[in-house]
Amino acid sequence: MSDRQHENRLEARRGGLKRSVRRAGSTAAALLCLTACVSKPLAPYTEQMPPTVMVTLDQAGVRDLRGQFRAALCPRLAADAPPCDQVLLRFPGEADAAPAATKALRSRYRIVFVPGFFNECVDRVVRPFGGVVEDLGKDGYDVRFFQVAGRGTVTANAAQLSRSFAALAADARPIIVFAYSKGFADVLEMVVRYPQSARQVAALVAVAGVVNGTPLAEGLDDLYRRLGARFPMPGCAPGNGEEVTDLRRERRLEWWQRNGDAIGVPLFSLVAVPRPGNVSPVLSPKYRQLALIDPRNDGQVLWYDTIAPRGNLLGYVNADHWTITIDFNCSRAAYRAPWSRPRRGRAPDSRPPPPSRC
Repeated sequence: MSDRQHENRLEARRGGLKRSVRRAGSTAAALLCLTACVSKPLAPYTEQMPPTVMVTLDQAGVRDLRGQFRAALCPRLAADAPPCDQVLLRFPGEADAAPAATKALRSRYRIVFVPGFFNECVDRVVRPFGGVVEDLGKDGYDVRFFQVAGRGTVTANAAQLSRSFAALAADARPIIVFAYSKGFADVLEMVVRYPQSARQVAALVAVAGVVNGTPLAEGLDDLYRRLGARFPMPGCAPGNGEEVTDLRRERRLEWWQRNGDAIGVPLFSLVAVPRPGNVSPVLSPKYRQLALIDPRNDGQVLWYDTIAPRGNLLGYVNADHWTITIDFNCSRAAYRAPWSRPRRGRAPDSRPPPPSRC
């Protein structure tokens, strides 16, 4: 093969990859924009919703660990990070606490991260926990990222996760799982449906987890079934629409009613609650919709719907549903770097490459 032919093939591959990634990103953005136009009420009248009551943390059986988490986190923030009170928000009832001693965590535990809805479909552009996984690995932790089907149902993804966890059974060390968004519901289903695989799980942390569902799924359900579920996307199998139905509040609350007593794994919640000026532009329409119910939401989920009942509350992070796990500065750099080429007549991009942790 001549050098010219080789160069043409490389150019074709770059172009195809770039078009695929743009298609994935534009599809996700289009779905958000379309659902922002849905005129249905966020919480329509229904007689299928399990009866609920709003109570304080202690009345819901939630252990408040905000003080302990703040004491552990604040000293670990980078020197150029914002003040801790701008990272972790203080709401009434948070007690002061001294940092707890940590002993040989690297050798005692393994760590698994599980992404959320649609992540597989845009994995080439953005990946939740990306920098954290890399940093922990460099720090000596045994870290895994368990991808799940981006348009998979809770049941299907639970089966996929069960196989992933079964592959780690030879190591007796317990596992701490960090599950993002819908990934929390996927892992919970695995815990209940495949207890043999869940025996390794020492703790399950919901990061902006869809614990009790979201009112946004009510308006998204029909539109997603028609447009989003089967839209062709690179590296992302089509869905059947049930993956969004799984996020409806009535579906999730009914799940807790049925399975709550069967959960033996300690549950922890890290809640995203952005201050109004700290919401990503693309999530702002959804944030405003949810703000009609409660302004303390992350652009996808209401703040009280991300706390696991009878679990442990770690804290409230001043971030939206995306920025709590995704560094978009890194994502933009990653999108540009692998395939960008100088346009004709322009000098090559002289900007330094992104840091390795991106």
